Amino acid sequence: MYKYFESLEKLKACCPIKNGTWNKEILQGYMIYSCNRDYKPFIDGFMADYQNDETLADLLFDFLLNEDYDGSDCQIGAAIYIARMDREVLRRKKDLLLRAQKNEVFWKRPFREGESLDWL
Repeated sequence: MYKYFESLEKLKACCPIKNGTWNKEILQGYMIYSCNRDYKPFIDGFMADYQNDETLADLLFDFLLNEDYDGSDCQIGAAIYIARMDREVLRRKKDLLLRAQKNEVFWKRPFREGESLDWL
């Protein structure tokens, strides 16, 4: 079950990473709330600081590819932030990325049609 945040201030006070360890429940909440325009700018800024974090990439791919989260806003957020991850991190996750890109549901694909993956 994800963490519910009743306000942006409550979300800001509940960081999904502490001492280098990610809290998956709180991160799931961040992904869900990233689909809310009032929360998105803060979450975008927060996530930008962790684009090189391989553990974060693993968690985002787990949200995206795990059927337990199927249809959740969490998956939408995960796809968006996977696309923003550092290319070197994504190269190391090539199999997961290609699996995600093959999804028949377009919003589950981190990269949209026409976007070149030649760098992979």
